[in-house]
Amino acid sequence: MVNDQIETGDEHILLDKSELPSGVEHISLDAQQVKDVLVKKRIQGISTGRKLVKLLAALVLIGATAYGIKQWWGSADKVSYATALVSQGIVTQSIEATGTLQPVRTSDMGFKNDDIIIALDVQPGDHVTVGQVLAQQDPATLRNALTQTQNAVDQDYISMKSTQLNLETSRKELERQQQLFDAQALSQTELETAQNSHTKAGLDLQLAQAKLASDQTKLAQAQEDMAEATIVAPFDGIIGAVNGQVGSINGINSSSSTLLTVMSDELQMNALVNEADIGQVQVGQTVEFTSSSFGEKTFNGRVLRITPQATTVSNVQYYPVLISCEDPEKVLLSGMSVSARIIVARETDSVLVPMMAVTYGQTYLKNNPNPALALDTKAVLVMENSQPVVKMVELGISDGNNYAVQSGLNPGESVIIGTTSTQAGNSDSNTDTTQRSTDRNPATIPGSGIGGPPPGGF
Repeated sequence: MVNDQIETGDEHILLDKSELPSGVEHISLDAQQVKDVLVKKRIQGISTGRKLVKLLAALVLIGATAYGIKQWWGSADKVSYATALVSQGIVTQSIEATGTLQPVRTSDMGFKNDDIIIALDVQPGDHVTVGQVLAQQDPATLRNALTQTQNAVDQDYISMKSTQLNLETSRKELERQQQLFDAQALSQTELETAQNSHTKAGLDLQLAQAKLASDQTKLAQAQEDMAEATIVAPFDGIIGAVNGQVGSINGINSSSSTLLTVMSDELQMNALVNEADIGQVQVGQTVEFTSSSFGEKTFNGRVLRITPQATTVSNVQYYPVLISCEDPEKVLLSGMSVSARIIVARETDSVLVPMMAVTYGQTYLKNNPNPALALDTKAVLVMENSQPVVKMVELGISDGNNYAVQSGLNPGESVIIGTTSTQAGNSDSNTDTTQRSTDRNPATIPGSGIGGPPPGGF
């Protein structure tokens, strides 16, 4: 190193004259020249290892910054398509209704005459058969009344027979008197007396017959009252209620005139159908219904009758629909609330597309109108080669979740049901759909609020 050196600034940094411009021995250094010389001096003083470490650190910082910028721009452009597969199966169009189960036949039974119950042989829940004795009343009073009316009828019958004999006798006497009168052997007065006797005998017979008929009516009533002292099952069924006991008095004038309620085993449903749906309901349609008491078990029935008079519930008009119930296992009970589906139409082995896909397609058509298409045209967007393509479809019935496809789609095709913008490293997933992504400006995606997917497939 040259011995001649220069001191600069506040820092004492030694500069060799050899580092100065050639031919310069005496120089007045300005600030920039001093800075350039210092930087060169410092760099030359750094070891090779330290130079590599600092260089790598700078590269890492630059790379991280570039990656962050890329991710920030990418998150604004990346859109995820939510898709579902076109399937094949059963689709059922139905009308929802709620109802209550009730017996097809119900009979409230009790004694007509007030008297003491001497036998009560059934309890609620017991099954009974037609003609089975269910309860009996003390028949003593009724038996006496029956005996008296029977005696009266017997006497009336004898009296009637007697008057019939008198009438016959008076008739013969009148004929004899008439012959004598014709032979001028009898006076007019005597003939009139015979005629009056015959007339009176006829009237007596009529009175006897009327009294006999009256007492026969009383006898029939007494016999009926006597029969009603025993209650028998009017049909096969089940005991629904018992409102008395042996030793208590039951009758038409008692506090509870109904002693027993007998219900048929066969049940039916009274369902309420909204006025918006009643036009699709017809007698004979199949009905499927469930009860919370039996989980997912499905019972069947049919529409029996549609009541034309509406019932208002919470300011909404409903029409009562009577529905039969098939319950071979006899597990359903009267009074159960059920949820019913009245089957309007059902197709098996149909091509099915989610309703969400159709809704999504209609949104696209609305945002991208095509004069060549009718207003009622239906469309869906199908993923082909990772790109959305519009396809026209002809739709059939719907079950509220899927449409039956008449033409335009095949099972296994992937249809778009929605889109979701995703952040880098954080994408949404759905177990019921397939997620597919493509880099595209959200302004061209249906559902983003502007425009729609790229046209194609018309």
